[in-house]
Amino acid sequence: MMMERSISTKQEAYLGYEILVAAEGPFRAKPEGLESLRTYHTTNVSIWLAGQMIREWDESPAMLFVSRDDAIEFGFEIGRMIVTQRYKSSA
Repeated sequence: MMMERSISTKQEAYLGYEILVAAEGPFRAKPEGLESLRTYHTTNVSIWLAGQMIREWDESPAMLFVSRDDAIEFGFEIGRMIVTQRYKSSA
């Protein structure tokens, strides 16, 4: 069975910002590392305001996720934390 790698994107509005999360995978884990994972997914988070990406908020955590859903949910958690910090600092 051949695994098809793909990118799945989702977005969420939060405190007036748009959080865009892209999860990519599955990637096949190399046998010499990641003993507990056969495949994994990665995530990328970007924050947008009024249709413009906020440059300093494009994040690709160096974490690997077992499922696409885990990668997307974690991406939104990071995005919400970033937006909350930005929102509090501008208030």
